[in-house]
Amino acid sequence: MADLMAGSGECWTYLKQHIKTNGQIVSVDISPAMCSRQKRRIRNLETPVDIRCENALSMSLPDKSVDFIISAFGLKTFDSNQLHRLASELFRILRPGGSCSLLEITMPESQFFRIPYRFYINAIIPLIGRIFLKDIECYKMLGVYTEAFGSCSKFADIFANVGFEVVVKNHFFGCASSLVLTKK
Repeated sequence: MADLMAGSGECWTYLKQHIKTNGQIVSVDISPAMCSRQKRRIRNLETPVDIRCENALSMSLPDKSVDFIISAFGLKTFDSNQLHRLASELFRILRPGGSCSLLEITMPESQFFRIPYRFYINAIIPLIGRIFLKDIECYKMLGVYTEAFGSCSKFADIFANVGFEVVVKNHFFGCASSLVLTKK
């Protein structure tokens, strides 16, 4: 099981519930600061985690070595060329029959939700980051990245073109969307 662009390992609690006997989580993040946070978090986790401080676009994982991949909130930082590389890399490391869930925050289409949500991601989230997480820079750009990204549906074809079966899902009134990918 792999957690890509894993940040500080926020998804591990969920993932450990789905680990097979003798399984482990492979955590990949390019940021040394996030990998350092992961090392502190791992002390409280009973599941083995292999922390890899490397680029998700060119991982050292062997071909067809992972049953399940998750990525929460990392897609929005990639441009179109990088998303093509990511799709190929995910297809390479995933075993046949394996699946992948890519979750991203998105801008809701409804103005009713869009206006307060924009305030939330541009003002409240950076404030929370500054207070509780010691001013992590990435939260300051969250609104900009989210506006530019749009929705996961815009990128479904990229993943389909490398061979994935793709399902697009919307969550929380359009404030998040996901790509559920299956490798046949």
